[in-house]
Amino acid sequence: MSNKEILGELEEKFKTMKKELGFRASLDELDEAFFVRDALLSARFVSEKLSRQICSRIIETYMVWTNYLHSLIMPNPGHMLNMNESKMFNEEEKRALLGLLSKSMELTSRNNLIGLTKDKKEEAKFIDNALNFWVKSFKPEMIKVVTKINENWKSN
Repeated sequence: MSNKEILGELEEKFKTMKKELGFRASLDELDEAFFVRDALLSARFVSEKLSRQICSRIIETYMVWTNYLHSLIMPNPGHMLNMNESKMFNEEEKRALLGLLSKSMELTSRNNLIGLTKDKKEEAKFIDNALNFWVKSFKPEMIKVVTKINENWKSN
């Protein structure tokens, strides 16, 4: 299948999925936040269970950042970069990072539960909540965190 065919199939299945589940997020919004199109092109297929495929992509994105937050809060003592970046934050800032990490993990565990229960209403809420949290809270906070780290590296 060509990229054009995969993306066409994605558009069609997304319309059907959105209608069935009833969430508000658009494909463009999800793609802007979570690079859904790139992920599906990389996988080279659009799943019959597209909603689970999209939820997995959302969680992949959050988990990359969650692991990074974890390394800032509790750095690996054998990893010089983790240790240096962790020292850029005081205890109060680390508590704030832990709060962000906890909210991200709540989303991750909620997605796991949805995968087990197959609750489509919860899945629809999850998609909208994950996007809303990304846009309004997580991304703006991560921009602050990464800006601080970048500024510190520049000054060294």
